[in-house]
Amino acid sequence: MATYEIRELFIKNMICSRCLKVIRQDLESIGVEILELRLGKIRIKYRKHQVTLVDIEECLRLDDFELVQDRGVAISEEIKLVLIRIVNKLPIERTNKLSDLLAVKLHRDYWTLSRTFSRTTGTTIERYFILLKVEKAKELIEYDEMNFSEIAYELGYHNLNHLSGQFKQVTGMSMSEYKRMNEKPRQPLDKIL
Repeated sequence: MATYEIRELFIKNMICSRCLKVIRQDLESIGVEILELRLGKIRIKYRKHQVTLVDIEECLRLDDFELVQDRGVAISEEIKLVLIRIVNKLPIERTNKLSDLLAVKLHRDYWTLSRTFSRTTGTTIERYFILLKVEKAKELIEYDEMNFSEIAYELGYHNLNHLSGQFKQVTGMSMSEYKRMNEKPRQPLDKIL
């Protein structure tokens, strides 16, 4: 009689619906049954002597996903997912404080979230959010459909100067200099940090 193992795993770098599709296909191809799948988290069932956790890790690693073993890292990944969703759904609302939004969405007090994130990533939630917004600004500049003020508004800034200052601090160049570049260096949002 076959022995089955059921596990709940946290997965790093899952940021979109395509990630869900890729993970489902890859794990099913090695004999893993998907019981529940959502961004950052999966519940699976597999035959204990046919598939190992190492097999699952290797399968995920082929597509740049990674199992999260530490609970603090899992919380940080949840924070990243929430922030990436915010940046991908424009315009960013300016009505709620980021700290309140994260506390409500993740059902934890912000102080714990902030401390855990800083401990596991080496940076603050606020700094990470700035990095995401600057990367999104690069994307919007490259599309060339909005002027800089419109980009600032879409990203939740009250004025262009605030975005311009953060952009220059992160990239080392002004938004205009970036726009004039032939090759515009960008980074996937899941690779920031």
